[in-house]
Amino acid sequence: MKRLALLALTLVPLIAAGEGAASQDGAAAAPASSAPSPQPSPPLGERGQEASASTSTSTSTPTSTSTPTPTSTPTSTSTSTSTPKPPKPAWKGTLGAGLILLRGNSDATTFTGSFTASRESIGWIASAKATGAYGRSRPPEGGPRSTTADAGGLQLRLDKKFGGTWSAYELGGLEFDHVAAVEYRTVAEAGAAAQWLDRKEGDWQRLGLRSDLGFRYGYEARRAYYGPTPGPLPGVLILAPRVGLAFRWGFSKEVFFTEEAEAVPTLGADHRVLVKSAAKLSSRLTTHVALGVSQTMAFDSRPADAKKKTDMSVTALLEVGY
Repeated sequence: MKRLALLALTLVPLIAAGEGAASQDGAAAAPASSAPSPQPSPPLGERGQEASASTSTSTSTPTSTSTPTPTSTPTSTSTSTSTPKPPKPAWKGTLGAGLILLRGNSDATTFTGSFTASRESIGWIASAKATGAYGRSRPPEGGPRSTTADAGGLQLRLDKKFGGTWSAYELGGLEFDHVAAVEYRTVAEAGAAAQWLDRKEGDWQRLGLRSDLGFRYGYEARRAYYGPTPGPLPGVLILAPRVGLAFRWGFSKEVFFTEEAEAVPTLGADHRVLVKSAAKLSSRLTTHVALGVSQTMAFDSRPADAKKKTDMSVTALLEVGY
């Protein structure tokens, strides 16, 4: 019994000491459990995605600003400079000259010249033409030389096109024929024109037909240059409608025929009628040189005193185109 009592007295303090230590350990563990537990780190793949997203977000602004915007200006400039400008309208036409020499039983010299020019732009056609003739001859029986031709003329014309067929035109000109006692004749006209036919094959015209209808004003001063009684003659006023026709037919690119004609019946008591015709057949020898034969006719129903109504001429001429 004594031994049991001694064993009990020995174990009771040990048990009490053990319970006190356990209570102290529980109190110390309670503050540790109240502290926030550390969050688990994300997996390696998610960390890589977040890193790439943050990197792209931080670099997106420099990427947009790093694109050079001024490159569009050189592109537009190079496009505008590469487009060729349309060529400016150029003048084109012909220069012609003819010469007739007769020696022996006949003694005559006649020179003729012609000039044409035209320039076509968008909606407009400007043209000009000039002609001239001068001749001298000596009678077969001898004696002084006389003038057989002394005439010329200049005409300027401007057409305003309205589509492919119709146009309005104005023209002005000056003419003279001293052998026919016409010191000078002024011409001013306005009217309408129609291009009825204009058929082309490549760079040359196969068929062309144009008509004019206008009203002409002019004055004809007369003077007798040759004859027994030279001197001034009464002048004539010209107020008349005019009908004109221009025709062209190309047999080929090298050979072509042209005809220009007009009729001018004057208004008034004298009922004067003026008619002109000029026909020409040309053949190209080279690109710019052609040989031609022309026939001109001028009719005046009321010429000056002692003058014939009709004048005609046939001329061979050499033409140079430009």
